[in-house]
Amino acid sequence: MTLRGGTVDRMERQTVNVGRVTAIAMPLCVLAVEMAMLTWERMIGAPLDPMYTLAKQTGGFIMLLLFQLLSCLALVFRYRAPSATLASQLILTLVLSFWHADSILLVQLVAAFYAFMRTAGERRMYIGSLVTTLTVTLATFMSWPASRFLGEWPGHILLLALAGAIALARRGMVQARNATAAAGLEHRRAQTAAKQRDAAVRRSRIAGQLHDSVGHGLTAIIALSEGLTGKTGDSRVEEALKGINEIARESLEDTRKAVRALTETDTTDEDEDPAEPGSRSMRSWDDIRPILAHARTLDIITIFTETGVRNDDEPQADLCFDVTREAITNAIRHCRHVTHLNVSWNHQPNGVTVIVRNDGATGAAQAIAPDDGTGLDRLSRRVRDVGGTFAYGPVNGTEWQVKAVIPPTGKQPTERKVRP
Repeated sequence: MTLRGGTVDRMERQTVNVGRVTAIAMPLCVLAVEMAMLTWERMIGAPLDPMYTLAKQTGGFIMLLLFQLLSCLALVFRYRAPSATLASQLILTLVLSFWHADSILLVQLVAAFYAFMRTAGERRMYIGSLVTTLTVTLATFMSWPASRFLGEWPGHILLLALAGAIALARRGMVQARNATAAAGLEHRRAQTAAKQRDAAVRRSRIAGQLHDSVGHGLTAIIALSEGLTGKTGDSRVEEALKGINEIARESLEDTRKAVRALTETDTTDEDEDPAEPGSRSMRSWDDIRPILAHARTLDIITIFTETGVRNDDEPQADLCFDVTREAITNAIRHCRHVTHLNVSWNHQPNGVTVIVRNDGATGAAQAIAPDDGTGLDRLSRRVRDVGGTFAYGPVNGTEWQVKAVIPPTGKQPTERKVRP
């Protein structure tokens, strides 16, 4: 509702969508019926009918036919320009009253008045109703003698009043339906906002737990490994402590990034795509080398081969890194007696084929703990979401393999050869 002069306009203007076929069909039907009636008046009309004399004359018949055409043509625009359509019908009716033939446009006038009452604002509605009543009264008075005026006028006014009442009822139904739809939309928005708030609270709690438990534990590991460094006298132990320290620092940094991502979710723009480059820190192609070095510090023979031309595609590189790191971590954590790791990246125009294969797979399928949504199953969903393929499982009875095909995200490859 809108405010006008400090009062509430309870009858807002409505826009009625009427198709082109509907807009034209109704005037054409009216024109056909009215022309049939006009032809009847010309051929068989009773002398007591005011239009009888006019219809019998060729000039009068053509004039009535022309007025019918103009009236029906104006009726096509009854919802696009309701005020102009009603005004044209009133003018044509008033003009024909000079020849006592205004009743031939009564149907068109009622249709124009209905459309006007459906769409006009409150003030214009009052003015239009008053002007219509006065014009019809004047036209009826001019068309009929005083003795028959009181018999014809109430019928015309009641017909217009009925059309106006139906229009207002239809208008009220549309407004009530729109109000119900708007209330339902607001309710759904409120529910969505409540769910987002609850999700934000849960994310905040998870972030706090990560910071307090995992972060504290990794910090303690870093401190202990640094405290033992240089005091064991064994080069192999020193190398292992160095690897533990590096892994713990990297994991601590990843934990801090995860905590920041969880706590900053609420301030992220709704239109921002978290998968877009720049919305979070993404791994590059060369970031996999420290992971391979960590595996080698555990006396695992790690072979890495890479063929083809790398794409300058950060999301693709980031996903390749995540798949490879998760596969290597699972091999170290779950498979027994791992001695060999073979990692290969094959860059092709249709995507990068990532294969990670390790030995020590005896009982690996049973040794892997049920996935909680943060391991291979999560990566499988991520890869399939970008249109790739993902598979893992035992091969040859003695090895475990993870294989993924990760398609490019649309960036053109750069002419940069892979380092050996």
